[in-house]
Amino acid sequence: MKKILLLVLILSTSIISQTTDTTYINGDSLKTKDVSINNAWDFHNGDDSTWALPTFNSIGWDTVDSRLNLDSIKADYWKGIGWFRKTIVIDSSLRYQTIGLVLNHYGASEIFLNGKLVNKFGVVSKTFEKEKIYRTDKPVMLRLDSSFAYLLSIRYSNHLPKIHSYLYPRVSKRIGFAATLQNWDKGLDDYTNSLSIGISFVAGIVGIFITLSVIYLLLFLFYSTQKEYLYYTFFTFSMGVVFLFGLLNNIIHSDLNFYFAKIFILPFFLISIFISILAFLYKIFYGQMIKFMRYLLSIAILSFILAFFNGIENITGIVFVVVVIISSIEILRVMFLSIKRKKPNAWVIGAGVGFFAGFIIIISIIGLFFGKTQISNLYIVFTFLLSIPISMSVYLARSSAQTNENLGIQLTNVQKLSKEAIEQEKRTAKLELEAQLVKVENERKTKELEEARQLQLSMLPKELPQLPNLDIAVYMQTATEVGGDYYDFHVGLDGTLTVAIGDATGHGLNAGTIVTATKSLFNSYASNPDILFTFSEISRCIKEMKFKRLSMCLSLIKIENNTLRMSAAGMPPALIYRNNTKELEEMMIRGMPLGATKSFPYELRETQLTKGDTILLMSDGFPELFNNEKVMYGYEKVKETFMEVADKSSEKIIEHLKDTVSTWIDGNDPDDDVTFVVLKMK
Repeated sequence: MKKILLLVLILSTSIISQTTDTTYINGDSLKTKDVSINNAWDFHNGDDSTWALPTFNSIGWDTVDSRLNLDSIKADYWKGIGWFRKTIVIDSSLRYQTIGLVLNHYGASEIFLNGKLVNKFGVVSKTFEKEKIYRTDKPVMLRLDSSFAYLLSIRYSNHLPKIHSYLYPRVSKRIGFAATLQNWDKGLDDYTNSLSIGISFVAGIVGIFITLSVIYLLLFLFYSTQKEYLYYTFFTFSMGVVFLFGLLNNIIHSDLNFYFAKIFILPFFLISIFISILAFLYKIFYGQMIKFMRYLLSIAILSFILAFFNGIENITGIVFVVVVIISSIEILRVMFLSIKRKKPNAWVIGAGVGFFAGFIIIISIIGLFFGKTQISNLYIVFTFLLSIPISMSVYLARSSAQTNENLGIQLTNVQKLSKEAIEQEKRTAKLELEAQLVKVENERKTKELEEARQLQLSMLPKELPQLPNLDIAVYMQTATEVGGDYYDFHVGLDGTLTVAIGDATGHGLNAGTIVTATKSLFNSYASNPDILFTFSEISRCIKEMKFKRLSMCLSLIKIENNTLRMSAAGMPPALIYRNNTKELEEMMIRGMPLGATKSFPYELRETQLTKGDTILLMSDGFPELFNNEKVMYGYEKVKETFMEVADKSSEKIIEHLKDTVSTWIDGNDPDDDVTFVVLKMK
């Protein structure tokens, strides 16, 4: 037994002798608090895997604080990657135990214990391009054995300070890492609770504030004269954004853009919280803004600018805290005078504002004179932060109750009026109600048409196929009352292009419904080479959907090499311009709209295409277009118009057809959708 102890002491002495500094860890102190080990690390720029080994002697390396604060090192000291080494000596109570190590950094790290890799965060690299940063406070498990001394080596890279020399200091004032040892069980429980409870808790707060902002924004949109709703919207939305950043800060570990975005966005919303709630109170109790608000806004803008240039870690700087304190004091002053002057329900909202402002003043003063403070009890914070929304809800409830009470008194007075006056009131109320119903109905129809239009446009492909043998262009102009036009493309694995153009029966949401169904069915059957089978299946499916009188007119073509195959169901003919003969062919295929019957013998046509041939597919909106004299454009004019530019590019053809439509209807909106699909063989 004595030999074993002697061997352990010799090994421990050997490890200690390889570094210049030793940190002693007491088991009892580790049970009650975390131990910071930032000071006195052996450090060397560069990268060598042997530097992790206990046998390597790092005497002669620089002795540094592991955080490498920008204010305490030379500008060119950090080279982007380096190694940190420290010897840790434990007492006998920690032998065969497990302790936790927490690293907090904006770079990437690999953690070695006695030369063995125990964990890593991100990807350590000599170059910025290969490095992957990872910011976390997750504890790393360090399993201790019978030894008393351990070598802790950290391979660490952080290229951000050099690559983003302007923005990085505004995210963090340190290049290196903060290191802390902690009781493993306690640290793991704290970390797990922060993820499972803290994140979900904060997410709930974000949801509450964002929901409140949406509700009050809608109230303001309905009652635009009530500007207090708008100011309250700014307040709750700003609170939601601030908490959202706190939530994302615990979730996002490797996105550099998030940390930089926080510089620009977070200070604005922090200041917006106080400005908006003060503006809200001015509107509630004064009915207007006062001069003090201008001065406060000027200070707030200055605070925002200084916060940006001074860095997000210094957001509790003097100017910002002054803005917070001044705003909070002014809020309390407004509430005190409002309550003193017995403004209606002022005491209700004053209670919530008082709790909130008082809480902010306390933590701001603590932050100003004693440094940063952490409020560990989320439930206390939650109670204070919800004090204003809760008091506002009570305020609105009481105001509503008093309004109802006043209405009751007024109704009693109305009953004392003569029958003639009452009847006149009834008639007036009836007329107003009818006008309101008409307005609501018109708004409903307008909304329905807009929803149908947006639905129709969402069904269309976002990009046109790019094929070496085809030049493709499309155009659609929706009508005032949506007509249900639709077009789509599919390119098969063998290069076969499938083109669909259709027109749903009916208008508005009904047309949007049938287009949605057709879009889904087209995606399912477009790759099938059998057009007639595709028609049969789409027609059967639409029929089984029991859309009653709704159906879909559709033309479907497939172009494989120089072969065109086509079938149509109730659509206008396809026009084919033959470049060799300079003649126009009309491919008319008659058929019932899809979904009109359970089965129909649709016809399939096939033709060969050559270079320069152009195909025009269209809905009936163009040939059946009426001008101001109620004259229909007609299919013959369509052919003539097409022949005028059939030898041009697809885009030129589309532009000519668009100009023709605009001229014919003299700038008015068409009664039906107008859709063109032009395909030219290259």
